[in-house]
Amino acid sequence: MNKVVTTLLPLFLLLSMASTAQKEGGPDFEKFKSQKIAFLTEKMNLTPREAQEFWPVYNQFEKERMELQFKRRELEMKTRDENATLSDQEVISITREIAASFRKEAENAGQYNEKFLKILPPQKVLLLYRAENQFRVHMFDQRSEERRVGKECRSRW
Repeated sequence: MNKVVTTLLPLFLLLSMASTAQKEGGPDFEKFKSQKIAFLTEKMNLTPREAQEFWPVYNQFEKERMELQFKRRELEMKTRDENATLSDQEVISITREIAASFRKEAENAGQYNEKFLKILPPQKVLLLYRAENQFRVHMFDQRSEERRVGKECRSRW
């Protein structure tokens, strides 16, 4: 369970940023998506046949994963306003929906894992998961660097 949380939490944060970019402006999300595809392609070293079969399935997986995460984010936003008064029953309902969304996301990942194993050799499926983690780290580092540089630029003015 702890591994699931430590894996899903960073993923949720990264995809929250991506979904915000998607909702707010499109080009940032498209840039993010392009970077991710290039990164995964390089790390996984897919053959043309593998790529042809893999990308449509992976894109559908990502779409479903992002939809689940966006719905969960909407639920979490309901509780963000500290002035909002929610009854205990409303809070219980929201927490159950959030927990259910995590379960659904895990089930979805398990189903797609089996689909990936039908398309790719097991070692490449493992490479996929490693590459996704590496990409998250890369994006967090890039975002941190952008913020650091932004602060330096603002402090000069």
